[in-house]
Amino acid sequence: MNIAIISPGPFSVPPVKGSSVEHDIDEVSKVFGPGHQVTIYTRTCPDYPQSAREEHREFVRFAYSGPRPYLRRVIRDLRKRQPDVILVENRPHFVPALRRHFPRAPIVVNMHSHVYASPPLISPEQMRRVGRLADGFLTNSEYLRSHFIEKLRLPASKVHAVHLGVDVAPYQAARNSRAVKKLRRQLGLKSHHRVLFYAGRLIREKGVHVLLTAFRNVKERDPKARLVIVGGTGYGSNRENAYVRRLKALAEPLGDAVIFVNFVPGAQMPLYYQIGDVVATPSVWQEPFCRVNLEAMASGKPVITTPRGGIGEVVNHLGSGFLIPPKEWPKELPTVWETLWSAPRFRSDMGRRALMRARQFSWHATAQEYLLVFEEVIAKRTGRKQAQGRQPLRSIG
Repeated sequence: MNIAIISPGPFSVPPVKGSSVEHDIDEVSKVFGPGHQVTIYTRTCPDYPQSAREEHREFVRFAYSGPRPYLRRVIRDLRKRQPDVILVENRPHFVPALRRHFPRAPIVVNMHSHVYASPPLISPEQMRRVGRLADGFLTNSEYLRSHFIEKLRLPASKVHAVHLGVDVAPYQAARNSRAVKKLRRQLGLKSHHRVLFYAGRLIREKGVHVLLTAFRNVKERDPKARLVIVGGTGYGSNRENAYVRRLKALAEPLGDAVIFVNFVPGAQMPLYYQIGDVVATPSVWQEPFCRVNLEAMASGKPVITTPRGGIGEVVNHLGSGFLIPPKEWPKELPTVWETLWSAPRFRSDMGRRALMRARQFSWHATAQEYLLVFEEVIAKRTGRKQAQGRQPLRSIG
C-alpha cells in the first residue's frame, strides 16, 4: 500500500521540540512494515535534510509559511505519486482542496483532539462538509469518536477509534540508569524526598494550578513531599506568560518543595519520569487521550489523574492509578498521597499494574488498526474486496 501522510506543518517530523501529533506520525509510520511505502509531508527543519528516505519511509519537506502555501506544495508533489490513501493529520480544513484535486483518492482524517474541528478554526457547517468529503476519520479514543458523531453529526460508520501506543523499552531502561540519582541531586532532591511529578505544557487546560493548590495541602501533612513540574508554555517554549506567573505565585509559599524545570526534549523524558515516585496529570479540559499518563505507566509509576475525556480509557481507577475530578483534588490528593506512602506494597503493586497496562498500548497495534481502516476506505472507493474485517478497539478494562 502506498500511504501519503500530510502533517499539519508548523512542526517537523520527526519532532525536534516535542510536538505530539508529529511524534505520533513518526512512531506509527515506523511500524507500518516493509510491505507499505509511506510518504510523509512535513516542514523543512535545520536538523534534517530537505528530503530523505529511511527504509520504507520517505520524508518530503517544504518551507512552512502558513497552511495554504504549504498545502499547495504538498498537492503538487502528491500529483506525481498517486497514493492509495491520503492521511490528513489533525487539519480537517485541508480536505476540500485535496478532494478537488484528487476526486477519486481515499482520504482519511486523523483527529488528535476536537480543537481543529471546532470554531473559530472551522465552523460546524464546514466540518460537516469535511465529513461528507472524507472517506474516514481516525480518533485516539472512544470519547473523541463519540464527540464527532454526536456533536458534529459525522456518520458513525466513518469514524474509527484507535488508541495511540507507547514504546515501553526506553522508559524501563531508564529505571536502572545511574543518571537518575545524578539528576535528582541536580534538582536538589534528597533520597528521603517523596516526589510527585508533572510533565506537560504549562497551560490552564492541563490544570497545573489545580495541582499546586492541592499540593499545598499535601505538603502540610508530609514535609518530605516534593513537586517537580517539567514543561513550558508550548512545545520547546519557556516563555513566561500570565499563567506561568500565576503558577509561580502559587508555588512561592511552598519554597523549595516545588521545583520548576523548563521544557525537556522527548528523548530525555524517560529519564525524567524516573525522578518521580508518582505522576500527576490534573487535566481540567476534556482530554482526548493524554499521552503523559501512558508514558508514566510505561515508567512503572502510579498515576493520579482526572476522569476527563478519554483518560478513563487508559487509566484504571485503583488499578493503574486514581481518577479524581478536578474540584476534589484539594481534598482528595492528600488522602491519596498518604495511602500511597503508608502502604509501600500497595504503591509498588500499583506501579506494576501501571506497567502491565502500558504494555497493552503498542505502536504495532495502532499501526495495524490504521491499516485496516485504510483497507476499508480503499475497498469502498474502488470496489476492491477487503482483506479482513477490522477488529474492535482493544479492551479498556
